[in-house]
Amino acid sequence: MNLDLANVLKVIGPAASLIFAAWIFVGFLQTRYDAAVERYRDIIETYRTSDLSGSRKSNMIDQIVHYKRRCELMSRATGCGLVSAILLIFTLISGGIALSFPEVESLKFLSAGSALLGLLLVIAGTIIVMFEGRIIYRQIHTELLDLPDLAESIGEEAGAVTDPKRHAHNTERGRS
Repeated sequence: MNLDLANVLKVIGPAASLIFAAWIFVGFLQTRYDAAVERYRDIIETYRTSDLSGSRKSNMIDQIVHYKRRCELMSRATGCGLVSAILLIFTLISGGIALSFPEVESLKFLSAGSALLGLLLVIAGTIIVMFEGRIIYRQIHTELLDLPDLAESIGEEAGAVTDPKRHAHNTERGRS
């Protein structure tokens, strides 16, 4: 065995930046997850302790359901990010071992496979965040529906999100 430590460090050094990027991504995901969970708990507490009007109560139920979904999505995205970081660290370690034992071909394939899977999980986590972003967009839009002046300012009929009459009236207005 011929261990060329200088070569191992040259190869591993730049790859370590990928690990740092993965951990930054995990931090980003965790921050979004923590914010969604905190807001989810706050809105449930508001629902429990407030005397809400009909449309506000209905809209708050809708928001609670969507915050729950956001929390579930961000939990999955954070899981993808963590497994990705583990795989990329494993890639770094197995790549260093593969340099030390170049005759063991399976180490090269193992290292390449873990790198590919780790990067694919970063993409999966990002796609999940995009789905969560769509929920945020919907929540921002529907938050105004129980305030008539604000609902009208965005071209919507005020009322409960789940009220079929609100949608039917809005459709009729759009045809005129």
